[in-house]
Amino acid sequence: MTPNSSGADQIDTLLWIGFVAATIVIVAIVGALLYALRRFRAERGAEPRQLTGDRRVQLRVGGALAAFATVLMVAGIVFTEKAREAPASGPAGLHNDGETLRIVATGQQWLWRYEYPNEAFSYYKLVVPVDTAVELSLVSTDVVHSWDVPSLAGKADAVPGKTNRVAFSAEETGTYFGQSATLSGQAYPAMRTEVEVVPAEDYEAFVEQRKSDIEAAQERVVGLIESGETP
Repeated sequence: MTPNSSGADQIDTLLWIGFVAATIVIVAIVGALLYALRRFRAERGAEPRQLTGDRRVQLRVGGALAAFATVLMVAGIVFTEKAREAPASGPAGLHNDGETLRIVATGQQWLWRYEYPNEAFSYYKLVVPVDTAVELSLVSTDVVHSWDVPSLAGKADAVPGKTNRVAFSAEETGTYFGQSATLSGQAYPAMRTEVEVVPAEDYEAFVEQRKSDIEAAQERVVGLIESGETP
């Protein structure tokens, strides 16, 4: 996974911190065990004897572990809060005046529906402008679904009766993929999504074309009903 937004960068950094911390702990434990085996190994046939540790050493080790855990906790809080910060649109974005592009993302078994500010909508694929602060309002029509596109933002849940929000600002154009991370029924593995990041002018053209196509389809259906034909 290559991060493509500030929030994803923070999460990626936090994962690396956790990986390094786990490596340090594993190396320290294995090293201590090997030292103990070498230091206190007795000759074959020797009488076993009970060993007690130095209390000062125990206190030092306990203090070091407590300090290490405190540093990890503080780092987790700092990077998590930074990942949650609302991004700002840049000069190449749709809104460079601090305004956020708000889109409603509705999860249902087993598909995502995206509703844009001009009332156009799309299924499965979300199109957003590059370098633009985007806020998704996550809702669900049935069960809990997870919106998870690791390259853009952290995982967030769409919960029935509740609105959760996830914000990001894509730094580069491209296509980014996500998949379901919560069991939501028998077909949840197929509940995927695609986010296409395009230049601002291409985004505006896309939503206008979508709205025009939807209106044309609605007029066609109304025309068929008024004429007595079955749509």
